[in-house]
Parts: sequence; C-alpha cells; structure tokens
Amino acid sequence: MKRNHRILAGAVLLALLVFLPLQGMAADTLRIGLLLPYTGPLAMEGKQTYDGFQLAADIVNDRGGLWGKKIEFIKGDSVSPEAGISEMERLITVEKLDLITGGYSSSHVYACSEVNEKYKKVFWVSTAVAENIVTRGFKYIFRWNAYSTQFGKIKTEFTANKIAPALGKKPQETRVAIIHEDSLWGTTTADIEKVMAPKLGLKVVLAESYSNKAVDLSPLIMKLKAAKPDVVLMTGYVNDTHLFWRQCREMDFNFAALLENGAVIGHPEWHKAFGKDVNGTMTLAMLPVSPTILNPKTRDLQKDVLARFAKKFNAPSPGALRFTGFEAAYLLFNDVLPLAGSLDPEKVREAALKIDRSWKDSILGVGAKFAPPGHPMAGQNLQSTNFVQQWQNEKLVCLSDPIAEGKIQVPMPTWDQRAKMK
Repeated sequence: MKRNHRILAGAVLLALLVFLPLQGMAADTLRIGLLLPYTGPLAMEGKQTYDGFQLAADIVNDRGGLWGKKIEFIKGDSVSPEAGISEMERLITVEKLDLITGGYSSSHVYACSEVNEKYKKVFWVSTAVAENIVTRGFKYIFRWNAYSTQFGKIKTEFTANKIAPALGKKPQETRVAIIHEDSLWGTTTADIEKVMAPKLGLKVVLAESYSNKAVDLSPLIMKLKAAKPDVVLMTGYVNDTHLFWRQCREMDFNFAALLENGAVIGHPEWHKAFGKDVNGTMTLAMLPVSPTILNPKTRDLQKDVLARFAKKFNAPSPGALRFTGFEAAYLLFNDVLPLAGSLDPEKVREAALKIDRSWKDSILGVGAKFAPPGHPMAGQNLQSTNFVQQWQNEKLVCLSDPIAEGKIQVPMPTWDQRAKMK
C-alpha cells in the first residue's frame, strides 16, 4: 500500500514539474488568432500574409513584446467560407481567444465575421476588400485595407486619366474589357468598374466573369480577341491570373495595358513565373514608399523591415501581400494594443477608434482612422487607399500621384517583341 502511495505521489510531483513550466510559458505569451487560408487554392496568398504578420510580431517581440509578453499566433485555416466559420468558432470557444486577425478572402471574411460579432470578439482584417463586409453595422470588425469601391475607382480613373492619354487617346476612344473571377472578391470590384468606366467616358467592349478554378481560359481570350480592347481590367487570384497571362502568350493575344487588383501581379511569384514578360503589366499594390517622405522614426522602421525581408526572401520584392500583412499587424501591435492595455475586446475597440495616424507614419504611405459605430462603413479604415505599380525593367515602379517614382510605359510590348528581347 505504501509503495502505491509513493508511486502516486511521484506521479503527482512529475505532473506538477511538467505543468508548472508550461503554465509559466503560457503566462509569458499573448495568444492571438491568425485566420488565413493556409491550405487549398489560396494557400500561397495566405502564407504571404502570414509572413507579414509574423515579421510585425518578430519586431515587437525583439523589443520585449507587449506588456513583457511575446506575441504568439494561434492559426485557423480558412480554406473556404464554411471552414472559416468553423475555425473562427474554434478559435473563440476552444482556444478562448479575444482577438482574431487576418482574413484575406472576401467570401471567407464575410462569412466568419458573423461568428466573431456574435461572441463580441475583435476581428482585425488585413486584406479582404468586399465593401459589404463593413456595411452591416458590426461593432467588432476593423479593416485596415482598401475596399472594392476604391479598387474600382482607382483602376478606372487611372485608365481614363493616365493610360488613355499615354496611348494618345481620349477616354471615349479607349476600349476597356472588364474580366473577373466570380467570387465576392471579383464580383464586387468588377461591379464598381462597370459603373465607373462609362461615367468616365471609357468604352466598355466586354464584361465577363469566370471561375477562379478554371483550367482553361482560352474561350475568354477568344472573346477578348474579338472585342479588341486597349485595356484589360482584371480581378483574379494567383492560379487564374497566371493561367490567363500564359494563355495570352500561347494565343498571341496583344493589347496595350493590363491592370489588376493587386492579388497577383504585385507578388514575387509573378516575376518568378514570367521573367521579362512581366514588364508593362500593372497592379494595385501597397509597397514601401520613398523614405525621404516619411518621418525619421518611420524611415528607420522601413529600413529595418526591408532588411529583415531581404534576409528572408530572395526576390525583387517580398511582395505586396507581405507588406500589407505587416502594416496591418504592426498598426495593431505598435499603436492599438499598447493604448488598449490588454486584449479585452472592449478596450481594443475603444483604442482602435482613437487611432488617427498620418500617412507619414506608415512605411507604405497609408494613414489610419477607423469609422465609428453608426457610420455607414463602421470599422473601415477611412484613410485606406491603393497605388498603381508597373513592372518596368523587372522592377515595380509606383505610378500614383503624389508618390509616383516613374512614368507609365504603354503600350506593352507585343508577344513577338517580347520574344526578340530575350
């Protein structure tokens, strides 16, 4: 009997020795949810967004963390809208998290944000663009990035005001095709473009949707060839946009300008896949602005971020999604949470609504001020924007005023011309 007591006492002691260090570790970390598509067709985009969040956490952790605790991400795999709902529920009810970050896909974020609102937990969104995500009167969602109306407005205005004159044409002489994948992301943006383009005098010669799971876009390209656009405005994801450009080359489809929404052409994988054939293509993307226009503290931060990314990724640019993920996360970790003093959702909400950051305090040149409850777009960053970037000599060059670094180059080379340049 005594031997059994000794065995039991030993087991209890062993359990305590294991449990107490783990308890100490938990006390030394801040557990924050990071809901992104880590698997499935959007895994690449999810991974790049994660990289940006992790870099922001690394910088803050290297300074000693928040309140003496290191930021730790608890992942949720939002591979689909249904999975996003399930994972949001798990992060809140099982993992007991008060703050969820990430998002990415508009369809996923629209669906799972219903869950966080039900539980009154803060959802800090970095990338999803559909406007109706923040038009439902929710109190606990905050979105840092630009939204669909802005994307459509920027693309069509740039086409009318910059591309058309560079082609020696008036807007009404400029033929525009609008193509988009058929989820919430593509549809909401294209709907704005279909309204805005005619208002600006642009001649829309084709408006067509397609599945982002398509394995052949040649029927779409045949329609485009028949429509003879000068400019193609595209909203897609990585796989379908790569497929489109590859089949344009195979089918010798030439047009003057390609401008997409920033989900693809601003990625380093675009250059990796197509090399010199990226030249001339354009994207909406937030990338580091010239350090000369930033305040000294932000200039130093930008230098640190670029050095860390350069050490980790061997590419002409780490890509717009990594920078977007970083910027959204750093605003949260460096500005909002220190003001909140804890992860309590009500305190985080109050702190977020007090933020009023100048664009000169952002390495990407984007300010931050969130719409309050009662606003038609409650939780939206009212300072959000986006910039047109063009691949020139295999480097992305900003073309948007007032931070433009170069002049637009159109028309793009034909495929025959590109072949001779290699």
